[in-house]
Amino acid sequence: MKNAKTPIEGFFDEFARHTATGNVPELVSSYADVFLAGGPRGVQPVRATDFALALPKRYKLFESIGSRSTELIGLQENWLDARYVFVRTQWRLTFERSGAESLPIVVESTNLLDAAAEPFRILVYLAHADIMEVLKQHGIEPV
Repeated sequence: MKNAKTPIEGFFDEFARHTATGNVPELVSSYADVFLAGGPRGVQPVRATDFALALPKRYKLFESIGSRSTELIGLQENWLDARYVFVRTQWRLTFERSGAESLPIVVESTNLLDAAAEPFRILVYLAHADIMEVLKQHGIEPV
């Protein structure tokens, strides 16, 4: 018998569903009004309103290079205290390439959530790799 999902798992299940369907308003509402976005090249504050403008462009870019699905395949919670939780996630991105089999690529990220009250909010998003570099290593580049 499978254990019941934790509230954090439920949050990320919804987040994954919104990611898969391109539901930008729901995705943006998962983040704090201002959050930190970081990766191998550094970190910067991002306003959710700016993120809402950039996200549709990112969806179009990924669609143009063959992105067909994004699936949450792993999640580990690490509670810091009663309010804050680090959540490490693993995602499978599947790309279709002309004349080739589909290509699954696994990427990881860590998020710091404020889980004091629902709805939870992402305060920090940290990509473990530069996704565009990862795609380039697999021969996928924007034209």
